Amino acid sequence: MSFLRLESLTKQYGATTAAKNITLDIAKGEFVSLLGPSGCGKTTTLQMIAGFVEPTQGRILMDGVNITNQKANQRGIGIVFQSYALFPHMTVAENARFGLEMRRVPVDESHRRVSETLELVGLDHLGDRYPRELSGGQRQRVALARALVIRPPLLLLDEPLSNLDAKLRENMQIELRNIQQQVGTTTLMVTHDQSEALSLSDRVVVMNQGCVVQVDEPFNAYEQPNDTFVSSFVGKTNLLSAQVVNRNGQPCLRLGECIFDFPVTAGLESDDIKLSIRPERLELTDIHHGQLIGRVRTRLFLGNHWLYQIESNAGDLLVTLPNHGFMAIGVGDDVGVRWQPDAVRILKEQAYG
Repeated sequence: MSFLRLESLTKQYGATTAAKNITLDIAKGEFVSLLGPSGCGKTTTLQMIAGFVEPTQGRILMDGVNITNQKANQRGIGIVFQSYALFPHMTVAENARFGLEMRRVPVDESHRRVSETLELVGLDHLGDRYPRELSGGQRQRVALARALVIRPPLLLLDEPLSNLDAKLRENMQIELRNIQQQVGTTTLMVTHDQSEALSLSDRVVVMNQGCVVQVDEPFNAYEQPNDTFVSSFVGKTNLLSAQVVNRNGQPCLRLGECIFDFPVTAGLESDDIKLSIRPERLELTDIHHGQLIGRVRTRLFLGNHWLYQIESNAGDLLVTLPNHGFMAIGVGDDVGVRWQPDAVRILKEQAYG
């Protein structure tokens, strides 16, 4: 059953449509991410849910109640901002207690809730510290504690990890997901970071040009993208042009010098189509065993894997290979490129906005 429901939610600024007909159902306890590039409408959507921006049209329902016209402070929603927005003159405990004081929660109950919440986020020993005395990750957890202590029915996260360095961000992703699962609060996060959305979410809502492009579980959004935008935005991919050709009376695909069977080619509307093959689904071999022949143009060492750029007559290809502890294929080497049939996705061009 839907806990948060957006019905044709739209926001226009003059002739510009920031968000267009956003319709979405989020179940109670679910963690959902709005994912997309800058200007795609994800932050505007979050701000309409929070009550900071008034929709041009559409409705917002929370637990069956229409909150579209409620003021932000009447919605009871917990929010963690990108900047954390902590009060510098207040201690960690005082920052966490602020929302309870605004709600006139009795002192004993307030102290108990603050103590429990700081323990939940691992800051129970830092209650007397000020924000300036904390690391970035600790400040982020104070902001999370302040949002959770009011026991909100809905938690909104606006790029909550963007100010952290790469290693700390990875650690906080794990902590944030563990805390959300422990508390069970319905959570909606805005992010432009694909790995963040894929790792944290029960479902991702991919947006572009103010529209929802795909709503899916992270694995499905990555492996079965709806169109060329989703394929290229959600992780790295090779977008390649191919043609439908006839071989022995059967439709096949031609990619560069390679012609191969593909079971759905008979239903294609165009002879020229787009293929997506993820870099990790490509293999490098000797030139006699590849479906394509190419040459290594660039090689990057990324710790646990190698990233190759291969020149071929089907276009430039990205290939990732795991690091097995020895030097791999070198720049300038001729190689064969091959793949399994289930690695190929036929995509439609984006048609929205």
